[in-house]
Parts: sequence; C-alpha cells; structure tokens
Amino acid sequence: MKRKKARRVKGRSRILRLILGLVLLLLVILGAWLAWIDYQLISRFESRHLSAPTHVYSRPLTWYPGIPVAQKNAAAILASLGYRRTSKSPQPGFFRVGENSIELHRRAFVSAEGKAGLRRVSIAFSSHSIEQILDQEGHGLVSLQLEPVVIGTIESREQQDRKPVRLHQVPDQLLQVLLLVEDRHFSSHYGVDPWAILRATWANIRSGRVTQGGSTITQQLVKNLFLSSERSLRRKLLEALYALLLEFHFDKHEILEAYVNEVFLAQAGNRAIHGFALASEFFFGRRLEELELQDFALLVGMVKAPSSYNPRRNPDRAMARRAVVLSVLAEGGLINEAELKVLKDKPLGVTPGREGGARPYVAFLDLVRRQLASQDIRGLSKLEQLKVWSTLDLPTQRVVERALARGLEDLEKNRKLPGGTLQGAVVVLRAESGQVLALAGDRRTGYAGFNRALDARRPVGSLLKPVIGLVALESGRYHLASRIDDSALALKQANGNTWRPLNYDKKFHGQVPLIDVVSRSYNIASARLGLDVGVERFSKRIGELGVLDPPAPYPSSLLGATEMSPFEVAGLYLPFASGGLSLTQRSFLRATDENQRTVADYPSVARRVVNSTPHFLANHMLHQVARNGTASDVLGQFGHKYTLAGKTGTTDDYRDSWFAGYSGNYLVVVWVGRDDNRPTGLSGASGALKVWRDIMKR
Repeated sequence: MKRKKARRVKGRSRILRLILGLVLLLLVILGAWLAWIDYQLISRFESRHLSAPTHVYSRPLTWYPGIPVAQKNAAAILASLGYRRTSKSPQPGFFRVGENSIELHRRAFVSAEGKAGLRRVSIAFSSHSIEQILDQEGHGLVSLQLEPVVIGTIESREQQDRKPVRLHQVPDQLLQVLLLVEDRHFSSHYGVDPWAILRATWANIRSGRVTQGGSTITQQLVKNLFLSSERSLRRKLLEALYALLLEFHFDKHEILEAYVNEVFLAQAGNRAIHGFALASEFFFGRRLEELELQDFALLVGMVKAPSSYNPRRNPDRAMARRAVVLSVLAEGGLINEAELKVLKDKPLGVTPGREGGARPYVAFLDLVRRQLASQDIRGLSKLEQLKVWSTLDLPTQRVVERALARGLEDLEKNRKLPGGTLQGAVVVLRAESGQVLALAGDRRTGYAGFNRALDARRPVGSLLKPVIGLVALESGRYHLASRIDDSALALKQANGNTWRPLNYDKKFHGQVPLIDVVSRSYNIASARLGLDVGVERFSKRIGELGVLDPPAPYPSSLLGATEMSPFEVAGLYLPFASGGLSLTQRSFLRATDENQRTVADYPSVARRVVNSTPHFLANHMLHQVARNGTASDVLGQFGHKYTLAGKTGTTDDYRDSWFAGYSGNYLVVVWVGRDDNRPTGLSGASGALKVWRDIMKR
C-alpha cells in the first residue's frame, strides 16, 4: 500500500512538474512575444517620420514695380496661394482690396534662399501693372516675394503623404475640439478608457446598432500605425495591448503629437492624406494656424469616416457631421448657443480639388524625381521632412498648360481632325540659367502617363539646320552672305542607294545666301553646306552643344533624320539663347532638411561652347527666321518691339511639327504630333509655332 501511495505521489509530482514546465514555457514564449511586440512598437513609433515623403516646392512668386499684373489678377493669385480677403486691417494670411491698391499681410515662409519673416505691404496698381510696393513705414520696395507652395511629393513606398508638425505648432482650438470629441479622458487614462467602452456599449445596445466607439486617441493611433481595419475581437485585444504598451513607453505629449500627424483624413487618387496640417492645405488651401473653429470642427468630424464625410464629394454629409461636432462643443462649454447657431450656418469653405487620378505638375515632378536620382544622393528617404526647392514657375506652367490644350483643340477644329487626335509637349527654360520653368508632357493637365517632354524621341526635321550654319561660320570659309547652291542634288551612298533631298516647296532656288538657307529652311542648300563642312564635324558639334546622344554621321542626319526628345532639343538650343553657354537644365536648386540644412545641391555648370562672333551671326540667322523666314507669317504680329528668334521643324509626311525659339529670358520648345505616328498635315509653322506664339503672348 505504501509503495502504491508513493507511486501515486511520485506520478502526481511528475504531472505537476510537467504542468509547471509547460506553464513556464508558455510564459517564456509569451514574454518573448511581448518583448518582440514591444520592440517593434517602439521602433515603429520612433521612426514613423521615415515614411514622410519628400515635398517639392515651386519657386517663389516675385512681384516688382512694372510687372504686368492687374489688381484683379493679383487678388486671384493671392487667393490661389490661400490668402483670404478681408474688409479689416489684414492679419497674416489676409489681404484687403482698396481702390487701385491691395493691402497684404504676407506670411512668414522658408524658401531655397532661407527664411522670410512676416511683412505688411501696400501694393498700388495702374490699369495693367503694379505701380509701386510700399512697406509698413511707407518705404518703396524693389520687389516682394510670395511664399513657394508645395507642388507635389515624391512619395514613400506606402504612398502616404503628410506634413509633420510639432505639437506646439498645432492651434489650441484644434486640440480642444479633438479631445472633446474623440477622447475626453485622454489626460487621465492609460491607453484604454473602460468607462468610454461601457458608455459606447450601452449606447450601441440601446440603438440596436453600432453608433459609438470606445477607442481612445491612443488606440486610434495604434490602429493607424500598426493594425488593419478589420473588425474582430482579436484585433481589438491587440489594439488595447498596443495602447497600454505605448502609454507605458511614451508620454501624452508624444502620443498626441503623433496622432495629429498620423490620422488618416482623405484619399486623393493613390495618395493618402494623413495629419491635420496637410489636410488643412488639401481641403482649405490654408495653413493649419489660419483655420477657424468651424474648420477644425469639420476636420475632427471627418476622423470618424473620412470618405463618407469628404466635404468635396459629400458636402451635405460633411455639413451635417460638422453640425454634430459643433453641438458637442456647445455641450462641452467651448461655445455658447448663439455662437453655435452662427457657426452652423457658415459654408464649408473648402477649395475645389483634383479628385481621382489627376495630379498637378506631374511631368515636371517626373523630371525632379529623375534628376534627384541622377545625383546619387544617398539616404534621401531617411531624412526627416526633406524639402526640394524646384525651379517651377507656377504662372508660366499654367500658361503652358492652357496654351497647349487650347492650341491643340483649335488645330484639330481647323484641320477637321477628330478630337483628341493630336498630342504635344512643351519645355520652357530660363535662358540665362538653364532652370526649367515649366514642362508639359501631355495635353491633359495632370495626366500621369507617358511623359512626351522627356521620353518622346521624334525626328527633329529642320531644327538641326542652325547647327550646320554655325559650323560653316566657325570654319572661317563662310559668312552670312556666302552663296550656296540650291540646285538638284544626287548623292550615291555606301549601300548603293542614291539620296535626293527635296525642298519643302518642291522647287530649286539657285544660288542663295547662307542666311536664307537657315531662315527659309532650304533643304538642298543645307545638305550641300553640311556635306562641305563635314557630316562628322556637324554630328560632333551637336554633342558639344549639349546633346548627350548626337546623331550618327550620315548625310540624312543633316536634314533632321535623327530623333530627340523636346527636352534634348531645349538643351541643343540653350547655347543659342544664352549667349553661347551650355548650361545644366535644372529642375531643382537644392534639397534641405527640416532645419534648412542643405543635403543635396544641384549647381549650374556653365561652359562656353560658342564664341561670341559666330554666336552673334548664328543668333542673327535665327532672328531672321521670325522676321523674314518660315516663322514670319505667324510671328509677324509681334512686330519689331520684341526680339524673337527660333527655328521651325517639319518631318516627312507632316508627322512631326516643331518650333524651338527664344525671346528675352525665355527659351520654349514645342512639339505637336500623333502618338500613332500618322501624318498630322501640320508643318512646324502651321502647328507647333502657333502654340509657341500663344505661350509667348502671355
């Protein structure tokens, strides 16, 4: 009996040890799992800024006395920058319109040049321009800069966009509204609020459906940062656990700051809008600190269901939701009943937006992305709040977009072509610096498809004739009055074929001066001249002028049987427009971190590639194209007030229409054609030149 009893005790002891061992093992596994979860949570929370995309800014808009900006247009420009009109003395971000004047309180801002402070100015207008700009003390200003604006983002892999702010930069009113509506006990709970859960459960039971949630701000942050949106008990338990761990490691200030920056508020195409600061600019076109109480109520109200309460798509729902939030504020004592009535009646005040797939300045941003990558800047994605200061000039870009879209519509109508048949691309450079001021890669504004400005390599036709003329002038054997034979030419080639170039008008013109060879675009005379100076020298000279992939040295390349993109053509013509310099075609100046330290610089590299005398003569040839040559019929309306220069280009069967030209500080290249490469019936003068003219008019 004693032995049996001893065996039973021993057996129980073994089972107990086994159970204790299993419990211990489970505790170790659970501890390891919790440690791993804890580590992941801390790492993700502390490095959450790494997913912030790079923001790309426009160049600052500069006004000065004499600039052709009428008062009405100036007011519209200020409104587009998010400034609001007022009848009182303007505060920062406001302007007041008087008789032939605007009183403006300019915001403080940061640009590529550094910081600019608040400034109150008075702008006087004549009928069509700015007459003078005075500061607060009545002193005349040489110029006034307005802040650059975010034109787009270079997104993280998650395609999330946010504009991180510190908690002290968030208006107190927004925080009051947020805490009153979303988490009244935020300061006293430890991540989970049992009373809020019980209250929400009771309300849901009474209504028979889910009408309230009991999640704290910490739980909502956890859901945004770490968890999916699935509705399950497992997810809710994980959410509570994560919230408790988050509150254990981080203080309320850090958690609230993270929430303000991470909360999801809208979807714009494939771009997710996170954080109140970016949502303020996205919906209202204004900075967060410039919003009013009813605007904060709308943004906080959207947290519950951003898509359902989107004020652009569902204004009635958004208005009703805002009214609910305002009522909560009244119940909480933040506003009184009279203020509640006034605020409920105010309009939503959101700006028109680009919903769906349309994205502004997409072709230009494509260029910025490529040029950033070409600089081999390491670690850009690891920098907090990286800013890229671009060269995009917003007024010029808008002119280009309108002129291209309307110009192609007019050409289709006049040529009786089906709508949407023609496509086009435009590149605008600053002639003295090579900075890219505007870029259009499609007739549809904001279409994120094939970027024709950079990637459409098309035959360039007569655009290369000025290079033939330049090489001839540089040889010392020719001058502008030298006579060139424009009679029939037959050239036996190495493959046994005979090359017989023809003129555009199918005529021969005998002995013609060199200046007419270029200005009137005579093919046969150009071919003879190019063969005389050497096809190899011609091809090499194109490379020296800035084209990275010059044409092969075949006779047909003399008449443009080589392909280039509009961006490459702009680089080829830049030395003609800049006084003989080859310049870097830059889309951005520099990139800085949140402390305005330069982390990437894109300096302009200038090389003299054409000496002064041949440049002067070549420039004169291109002026004659506009005055007496192939472009004179279209550009004659400008008269002699403006010095216009450029060259038309037409390819076989009228498949491609080109014009590359410049005046003053602007170099503009326009291409018009069809994506299927079918004939358009348009020459350089009847197609691309008309779009170029409309751009330069403005």
